[in-house]
Amino acid sequence: MAITGLIKVDNEIKISVIIPAYNPGKKIIHCLNALGKNLEYFSKSFKLTYEVLIINDAGNEINFNFNHGIKNIRSVRIRKNRGVGYVRQLGTRISKYNYIFYLDSDVVLENENSIKILFEEFQKYKNVGSIGPVQNYKNLNDEFTSDFVSAKTCYGFEDTQEIIEFSGMRSECCIMEKKFLNLIGGWKFFPSAGGEEFELGHRIIANGKKNYITKKTNYTTFYDNLYSRCKTIVFRTSTYLPIFINRKKFETKGAFATFSQALSAFTTSLTLMFFLLQNVSDNSKIIILILIFLNFVIEFNFIKFALKYYKKENLLIYLLGIYAINLSIIFGALLGIFRLFSLKKLKIYLNNKNEK
Repeated sequence: MAITGLIKVDNEIKISVIIPAYNPGKKIIHCLNALGKNLEYFSKSFKLTYEVLIINDAGNEINFNFNHGIKNIRSVRIRKNRGVGYVRQLGTRISKYNYIFYLDSDVVLENENSIKILFEEFQKYKNVGSIGPVQNYKNLNDEFTSDFVSAKTCYGFEDTQEIIEFSGMRSECCIMEKKFLNLIGGWKFFPSAGGEEFELGHRIIANGKKNYITKKTNYTTFYDNLYSRCKTIVFRTSTYLPIFINRKKFETKGAFATFSQALSAFTTSLTLMFFLLQNVSDNSKIIILILIFLNFVIEFNFIKFALKYYKKENLLIYLLGIYAINLSIIFGALLGIFRLFSLKKLKIYLNNKNEK
């Protein structure tokens, strides 16, 4: 059977949808409703066989007994909270089919043909390790600081081409092949805030395949408020630090761990340092003002993006949010360095003990 006249695949498509979930509340209603429409649309073009696995990461019972239109759905609840990487790996292990569509429980596919488009794109390009959609600028969370988080998350793709090669993989919404994933070692487990999408994305590239993001379709979600995102960034940065050291270069545009984001955080750290030392140096106040100006120069394109696509009256939140994010990155980096040295000391201690 032909896909848009370009590629031939078997008439029957088999796909496992894996949804990690931890107390998603009513968000999962929006997620499953959109998923149901996508599976129905997909089945009109192919002889589709699918399963939807909701892996409950030791949260409260999830009610999915509503009219979502999904025919083959089951829930598996684990006893101990293990994190999203563990849950995705468990879902992969118990899934039936080779094609896997990973979907987070708070992600809402904007178009009913999203999965079909992703599958077509997966078949179209060579050496695809993973492919996912770009984020829609729409924010489903009505907390006013969450618009800043939405802007920071979505920033970086507006001027790129239709298909984007990315260093990480779109863990919250993507298609992969189970055989290849198992071949390269599956999902790794990270505490608290993750980092697995970059670690796995790097392994996909190291094994000769590519991570793609397509702008042909998109998704939206309930973006965190600024306070929640800052807490996440602290743990995410500390977890990501060893991944960055191993990779030895920054992530591609559109990720958080870019050179420009690191430069912004470094400028903020200098500002903080001179603020603490302002009683020592007579020129500290002038230097602080210069550094604040430089920070906004570095973030100018982001600010312009936020004002274009989000509420202009929240400008002060966008400016303060830049510093909140940067301070979280700084604290997370310090925590990560402390963990690295503590782990190194522990290994030395254990090695010396074994030698004795």
